[in-house]
Amino acid sequence: MIFFDIDTQIDFMVPSGALYVPGAESVQATIGQLLELAGRKGVATISTRCAHTPDDVEFSMFPPHCIEGSPGAARLFAALPLLKRHEIGADAEAKEGAQILPGTHYVVSKRVFDLFSNQWLAGLREAGAFRDEECVIFGVATDYCVRACVLGLAAAGARLLIVTDAIAGVAPATTNEALSEFRAMGVGMTTAAELITRLTD
Repeated sequence: MIFFDIDTQIDFMVPSGALYVPGAESVQATIGQLLELAGRKGVATISTRCAHTPDDVEFSMFPPHCIEGSPGAARLFAALPLLKRHEIGADAEAKEGAQILPGTHYVVSKRVFDLFSNQWLAGLREAGAFRDEECVIFGVATDYCVRACVLGLAAAGARLLIVTDAIAGVAPATTNEALSEFRAMGVGMTTAAELITRLTD
């Protein structure tokens, strides 16, 4: 099992953030519980984070946000999960023999909203690291970065599980469209309580 903690950064997660996702504050406590659980149970966790430059091309689509080194780019749960940590830069290259180890936290930076734009992570996918792996996804935003994660992992042959009370989307219409798309793809849906019970029983 691998947890995917998608873009839980200040600029997205708090109302004063540069690209606040409406309702993101309502899922903060739940996401914190999941990250604590990962630490207690040694669940490998990949936390993605946007790490933009001031003149990033993505700012033609979205307002400036998560500029590397700014307070808004920081992860909201900077200390979680309590696992051995590896920082993977946005410009990291694919590495032969790389793998996702149990009991390890990977903080993976990216320049655009698709997490597999990070070549280190894309290399893992191409090498089959996620094939048949149960991947549990939560974070923001349902209709953008979470969706990109779902589509990328589905293409990799992963078994997917969305934590429905630990995600938030930018707009109701596109969020509902994304959730319908996930269900049509056969993506599993669970709640944090159900997942915590499953992993602690």
